[in-house]
Amino acid sequence: DEIRAVGPEAHRGLAGVRAGVTDRSPRDWAVGTGLGVQSEPWREPYYAVYRAESGEVEGFVAYSSDEKWDDAKLPVNTATVRDLVAVTPAAERALWHYLCSVDWITTVRSGYRAPDDTLPLLLPDPRAAKLLTYADMLWVRVLDVVEVLESRTYPVTDALVLDLRDGNGLAGGRYRLDASPEGVSCAPTTASADLAFDIAELGVLAFGDESAVRLARTGRVEELTAGAAARADLLFRTPLRPFSPDIF
Repeated sequence: DEIRAVGPEAHRGLAGVRAGVTDRSPRDWAVGTGLGVQSEPWREPYYAVYRAESGEVEGFVAYSSDEKWDDAKLPVNTATVRDLVAVTPAAERALWHYLCSVDWITTVRSGYRAPDDTLPLLLPDPRAAKLLTYADMLWVRVLDVVEVLESRTYPVTDALVLDLRDGNGLAGGRYRLDASPEGVSCAPTTASADLAFDIAELGVLAFGDESAVRLARTGRVEELTAGAAARADLLFRTPLRPFSPDIF
C-alpha cells in the first residue's frame, strides 16, 4: 500500500530529470504491486523507500531474493531488482548501497538500467559490474515536430532552422527553433536551413541521446551552415541520457 501511495510521486519526479520516462497508469501500479492480473504467479518483493531529511520520498526499490547455499553452507543468493526509481543522486547512492549491503546476498542483478547509470562507479571496483544487456528501451518516431521541440527545456540560447525529411510524408518540413533557458518556440519557416536530416535523427537529437556532429560525420546529418552541428549539440544536450524504465 505504501509503494502505491508514494511511488507515483517519485516516478513523476524521475520524469523531470531524465528524458524518455513515460507515465505509469493506476493499472500499471496495481499490476506492479500484485493487485492486477498477473502473467505468472505473484511473489511479493521486498521494498525500501528513501526519504530526504524533509520527509519527501526521493526514491524506492522493489527487489526479490532467492535462497541458495553452496556445499560449504555459505550463501550464494542473488537479489534481483524489479524496480528502482531514484530522483536525486543521494537517493540513487543510498538505494544501491542498501542493495549491496543486504545480508547473505552475494550478487545483485540490477535489471534494465539507463546506459549512463552510475552503479558501476559506486562500486569499489567498477569492473565488478558486468553488463549483460545494452538497451535504452526507447523507440521514438516523431509525428508532431513542434510539440516535441517545444515540450523540452534547453540549456543555452540559440536559433536553428531544421530541414526535416520524412519519406512517409507525416512530419517533414522546415522549422525554425528559437530556444533558451527561459523558453522555446518552434514554427514552420521558409528561411534557409542550417541542418538537414531525416525525421529519424530528430528523435535521438530531441531526446539528447546523440551528437549532431557525430551524425554529420556519418552522413546522417547534413550541415548547411558551418558550425551548425556543434551549435545543435550545445542546444540539445541533456545532463542524463534518455531512458525508459518501463517496457511499452
